[in-house]
Amino acid sequence: MNPTAAEMAIEAVEVAECNLLQSFINVTPDQVYSQILPELNSIGWIFGHCIVHYQWVIDLSYQEKRTLSKEVCNYFRYGTTKEEILQNKPPISFRDLVDSYLSISKSSLEYLRNVDENMIYKEFVPEPEESLLQHLHRMAFHFMGHMGQIVMIKRALGNPGPSFVDGITKPQRDMIMEKWYEWWTSSRNDFHP
Repeated sequence: MNPTAAEMAIEAVEVAECNLLQSFINVTPDQVYSQILPELNSIGWIFGHCIVHYQWVIDLSYQEKRTLSKEVCNYFRYGTTKEEILQNKPPISFRDLVDSYLSISKSSLEYLRNVDENMIYKEFVPEPEESLLQHLHRMAFHFMGHMGQIVMIKRALGNPGPSFVDGITKPQRDMIMEKWYEWWTSSRNDFHP
């Protein structure tokens, strides 16, 4: 049986998520907000930016719920200037940011798996020129682009990580995510101020 468009879009999001999370495995607390060049954002800011996008697409627009505060969303939004980022501390710890991501991802994927197939083709509420299906693909591509940035920043910081793109098949994703969760569970409290 061939997968539906919704199933394929959900899988694209899952592959992108797997790669995004894997991109910062073994990062250290001092590397999360390291600024390797003035014009480049940090790993923490890039990850927060991806979370804000995820929340906007599914939580706010379709489920009408908010996990991240407006203050957090404002800090990590598209259009935040480098000066704002450098002059202000992140309004949330990296630990809480990652934990929020995991919560948003879980509820969003559950919502998507149960959404009516016809809903996937309907125009997206705030921007009617794209459907939910198109926004899911946009989000997956957005994650993958930023994941590449995180990998390069880690390498510049002397912390090379795994290769990418991985997790194309479900067994691969499950193996990668199991390893990632082991790392996060054992080190998450290192990322709380």
